[in-house]
Amino acid sequence: MGQEELLERARNGDDEAFSLLIENYEKYVYNVILRIVEEKEEAKDIAQETFIKAYMSIKTFRKDSNFRTWIYRIAVNTAMDYLRKKVRSEVNLVTAAEDELEIKSFQTPEEVIEQKLTVEMVRREISKLPVDYKIALILRDIEGMNYEEIASILKVNLGTVKSRIWRARNLLRERIKSLPEFSGFQERGRE
Repeated sequence: MGQEELLERARNGDDEAFSLLIENYEKYVYNVILRIVEEKEEAKDIAQETFIKAYMSIKTFRKDSNFRTWIYRIAVNTAMDYLRKKVRSEVNLVTAAEDELEIKSFQTPEEVIEQKLTVEMVRREISKLPVDYKIALILRDIEGMNYEEIASILKVNLGTVKSRIWRARNLLRERIKSLPEFSGFQERGRE
């Protein structure tokens, strides 16, 4: 059964079709939420809330819309609502995701450790970006979405998306350059 048929059946109240439809997206929805809120248990709860919201409003889903964009919009908005409610001074991306590094056989243990530290440093700095920049950057550079999808998810125009991503990348670049750890990596790389 294809996605279009599942969508139509779900819109007509078929719970099994809705469950099958959600199975195709649950991992992706969870991962994008996890990258936004950076806490595994909260990400699970927010993903559940996302699916409940989707279930409650599936009948209003327009056929001319893309389901992936629609479900991501609900996920991002639910995650942003969570962040707005949660007051905290520092966010830690390091604990939010499992090790994503591919260890190459020709790397020395020192190079592997340095690579892991670099990834952790970048994650930490991404977590410090303003929420609008952070979400746009995650959707583009980590989730691999195109600008049009991001604009639709965030309900902003294309120029705003491009601007947020450009600013996020520049802020990230400047912050990383100014870190003492980064200059240490640069020095060791020149040896």
